[in-house]
Amino acid sequence: MHAPMLFSASRTRVTASISRCKNLGQRNQPHRLNASPITVLTAYDYPTARAASTHGIDITLVGDSLAQVCLGYSSTTSLTLDEMLHHCRAVARGTSAPLLVADMPFGSFYAGKEDTVRAAVRMLQEGNVEAVKLEGGSEIAGRVQALTSIGIPVMAHVGLLPQRHTALSGYRVQGRTAQSGRSILHSALALEEAGAFSIVLEAIPSSLAAYITSRLKVPTIGIGAGPGCSGQVLVWDDVMGTWAGHKAKFVRRFGDVKSEVERGVKAYASAVRDGSFPQHEKEGYGMDDGEIEKLLEMEGDREWMWSPPKLMTN
Repeated sequence: MHAPMLFSASRTRVTASISRCKNLGQRNQPHRLNASPITVLTAYDYPTARAASTHGIDITLVGDSLAQVCLGYSSTTSLTLDEMLHHCRAVARGTSAPLLVADMPFGSFYAGKEDTVRAAVRMLQEGNVEAVKLEGGSEIAGRVQALTSIGIPVMAHVGLLPQRHTALSGYRVQGRTAQSGRSILHSALALEEAGAFSIVLEAIPSSLAAYITSRLKVPTIGIGAGPGCSGQVLVWDDVMGTWAGHKAKFVRRFGDVKSEVERGVKAYASAVRDGSFPQHEKEGYGMDDGEIEKLLEMEGDREWMWSPPKLMTN
């Protein structure tokens, strides 16, 4: 007898998306070595979700990195479930084709299976996401299994765990020794066994990531894990060049939105100050001379006069 499904509105599309991602990027089997890697990009609001949907991203991730890049917190551990739900709803409104996954925030799945299920159900029902992502190793396999057994798709996350950066002595590369690499491998295998449909590998050596990918039946998504993964994920602000903080070694900036933003803001402020914006006829609305005269007469202010500023010419 199958376990009951907690959500069904978009179940068919979600199932198809997960199956497509597995087939699309799973390069750990010989006949799939040339498969196109999975593309994953974070989004935090309606505009970024629309961009991911419009331009061919496979999976949109509402990452808890929004704590830093959107809300100004010093780390992801400050983000609350209610704050995450607010952003999930905005991203969901802008998402069409990509599978929509969201991080379960720090503390939302630590107390036990019941709290994990309760928080995940809120993310699906209130946040309108289609799958959740949990950071952790084999110690959270039971919680992952509790979710997958009732039909909640789970993306796992091993290697560097930003939600535990304090315990890990900062944002350091993980798995550089045989023992630590084996621990990450066995965590990934345990999470696959628990039902995770994909596993993020963060900040681990490329060779280790490629080996873990070869051992798994589900696709891996790398971030700072080299080209041997089934797909890649980056943070929106890193891709677009808008993040002003530390730039990790694995980040490549594919756009220079920061420079365009700076140019646009400065140009706007300058145009307002020198009077060239807004232009009276091109960017304003007219009123019949007779009507403005009637208004002035009604107000007893017939002496009032106004002449639009003349454009400055070089």
